[in-house]
Amino acid sequence: MRRAAGAVLLVGLLSGCGPLVQTACPAIGWSNALRVELPGEWAAGDPVSVLVTCPSPCTLEVREDQPAVEGRELVADVAGGTASVAFPMTSPDSVVVTVLAADGAVLAERDADLDWVRVGGTEECGGPAEAAVEVPAP
Repeated sequence: MRRAAGAVLLVGLLSGCGPLVQTACPAIGWSNALRVELPGEWAAGDPVSVLVTCPSPCTLEVREDQPAVEGRELVADVAGGTASVAFPMTSPDSVVVTVLAADGAVLAERDADLDWVRVGGTEECGGPAEAAVEVPAP
């Protein structure tokens, strides 16, 4: 009888029923980073900011130096041909990136599907990811 009970327990454990170890994920949050790249054909000094719009539901992380236009839109300054925005605990499938001149004129716009790559954390618990969008000069 003891041998039969032990065999049933062993079969249950080996078949995946009743896991012995569960993954414990830390109770922390993270932000996913989107990098907007303006390649070399842009004239130096032309684009000064980008407006990133994401579909609903989407949340952008607003920093003091990045004024939020709406809950799903964010303006980020361009420095060295790149701009960055953060998405707290979200990774939208797509965004619209609008490149703006100093006077607010639209220089270019691109609808982009995003390919997120996890750069931290684990497969089981998740973690921060990064994606990049390149907007060619018009």
